[in-house]
Amino acid sequence: MRDYSNWREKWEADQEHRRLCFARYCWVRRGQVAPSGALWEEAFEKREGISLSQYAAERMKERSQREKQESRSKS
Repeated sequence: MRDYSNWREKWEADQEHRRLCFARYCWVRRGQVAPSGALWEEAFEKREGISLSQYAAERMKERSQREKQESRSKS
């Protein structure tokens, strides 16, 4: 029998990975028009509910904090 006890955590992790990949795709193409006729950064905001630049800033902040914690743990 399959274990479905952690399906929600896996689904959330998969969604965050999908969002990250879509953000990367849109970031490279920002300023260009998507097939919908909107700019890629507008398409990201419409689909994800957060602006591309705000998402990027949050990810950079998280990365910076993670790197600080890792450097502290090595000391």
